[in-house]
Amino acid sequence: MAIIGRRIKHARKKKKYSQAQLADLVGVSQPTVGNWESGNHIPRLNTMSSIADALEVRRLWLISGTEHTAGGPQSSDNSTYLSTPLVHVPVHAWPRHADELTHNQKTALHHVPISLWALEPFALKIVDKAMAREFLEGTIVIFDAALTDLHDGRLYLFNWNGSVILRRWRDNPSRLEPAASPGQFETLFPDGEPVVIASALQSIRDLWEPLPK
Repeated sequence: MAIIGRRIKHARKKKKYSQAQLADLVGVSQPTVGNWESGNHIPRLNTMSSIADALEVRRLWLISGTEHTAGGPQSSDNSTYLSTPLVHVPVHAWPRHADELTHNQKTALHHVPISLWALEPFALKIVDKAMAREFLEGTIVIFDAALTDLHDGRLYLFNWNGSVILRRWRDNPSRLEPAASPGQFETLFPDGEPVVIASALQSIRDLWEPLPK
């Protein structure tokens, strides 16, 4: 069971709500609540607020298990900096195959503390020459595996025929755009809906790594 699911179940039982009662308060179906609690699905960020209100807990606690930040008790405005949880995100090497990007992947290279709202954060050291104009090789990019809805202009990690690629999504026509020297890498046009692994959130530079020559 996902950790968030355990917290939802714990808070629901503390309120003595059934899954059906919580579902009615949040505006979803009972099976949806069951999927949350079993870890099969994770609520979207806007739904997390509705769940927190229904269970009378803080959204920060549902997401991170934290009640307070170093600055003291949380304010009711979750958009403020002090209400944003500090998450230790695991950083992994660039995967050779998409199957490596699972919850059971090998031990992280290290962790980076990031203050952000993310449900399933992880980070990769970028090794994708098609994105050289966006990121130096070795740049750490933070992703959220819970954000897979496609929006024009955003960067996503895709499973492209078993390989992991980072590209910018464009609408009309649907395409995956590289960010390299013109003509060096082709724009990809998927036949159908592409397989989205995660959405890119932030990038940072690991100063312990030598800069590429």
